[in-house]
Amino acid sequence: MGLPDGYLASLSDNLAPYGLEYGRTDELPGGLTELTFTTDPEGFARQHPQLGVEFSYGESWPPPQLRLVLDFDQRLDPLRIEFETVDLLAWTASTDAALRNRLNTLDDPSDHAAAVAEAFDQILTVADPDDNYLD
Repeated sequence: MGLPDGYLASLSDNLAPYGLEYGRTDELPGGLTELTFTTDPEGFARQHPQLGVEFSYGESWPPPQLRLVLDFDQRLDPLRIEFETVDLLAWTASTDAALRNRLNTLDDPSDHAAAVAEAFDQILTVADPDDNYLD
């Protein structure tokens, strides 16, 4: 089953402000569909140091690219939406139930694309916990 018409274009448009570009679509075993968006690691890490992606790679920094991966099952229900070390489905489940609900369905493809970008924006704007330590 293919992705809904216009979904990929809408998702690309919504993620472009964050420097994410469409990389590829793969059909995986079991009928899964995987979308990958990528960005330049060094530029992204400089712009968003609070996310800690450089630290997460340790001595193998920098990778060729940073990746946002979206996996869908045969019915196109989202199974995974991850950017490097952040699972956006799990993160929104604990921080924003309404946004999580929007991420969990592809019934409205343009809303899902907007929700992915909104969740991505939220992980980038979370304050560094060290900023409030011992305040």
